[in-house]
Amino acid sequence: GSVTDGFSRTIKEEVSENNPFTKILYNMGKSDGVIDGVKDGYVQASREYENKLLKQADEFIKQKRAFEKERDAYEDLLDEYEKVISQLTEKPNRTQDEDVLLRELLLKEKDLKSLMA
Repeated sequence: GSVTDGFSRTIKEEVSENNPFTKILYNMGKSDGVIDGVKDGYVQASREYENKLLKQADEFIKQKRAFEKERDAYEDLLDEYEKVISQLTEKPNRTQDEDVLLRELLLKEKDLKSLMA
C-alpha cells in the first residue's frame, strides 16, 4: 500500500526529477502533458479493466442462475419419472403396453441420470 507507493514515488522522483540527465526530458514531457497523458491513460485502462471484471462477474452470475433453473427442471423431470415408474412397478396386473412403457421409462431414466454422473 502506502509504503510501496511512497517507495515508487521516491524512485520516480530520483530517476526522473532529481537526476540532472533525465530532469530535462522529464520537464519537457511534463510541460507537453506527456506524463499527465500517460497517467490519464493508465487510469482509463484501469477503469476499463475493472468494468470488464464486473461484467464478467455479472455474466457468470446469470449463467449460474440459468444453470440452477435447468438443474431444477432436470430434477423435477427425474422425480416425475420415478413417480410413474413406481406406480407402474407397483401395479399388480400390468398390460403389455404398460410393461413396454415401464422398460422405456427405466431406460430413459438411466440415460437422464447418467447426464449428471
